[in-house]
Amino acid sequence: MNRIEMEQLIRNVDRRVAGIEQILPTLATKVDLERFATKADLEPLGTKVELKELRREMYEEGKRTRSYFDVVAEGLNDQIRLVGEGLAHVMAKLDNRG
Repeated sequence: MNRIEMEQLIRNVDRRVAGIEQILPTLATKVDLERFATKADLEPLGTKVELKELRREMYEEGKRTRSYFDVVAEGLNDQIRLVGEGLAHVMAKLDNRG
């Protein structure tokens, strides 16, 4: 390797080190990461199979809840319709009086 090639190689290494020096301060340290949950922290939640089953049960419960609220909303719509019809009837009576 001649002198020109070696100088070019050193400049390339120097440029790379400068880039690393720019990025290095932004990287998280081990201390920074301690506040996040570790695999050991998550183990009490269960295995992947158990979590998948729990997720399925939650999905099914969500579907049942949605169905229940659909029925409740339908009942409320019927009650609102009846109140509206009653109000229309009262308004018609008041119009006939005047």
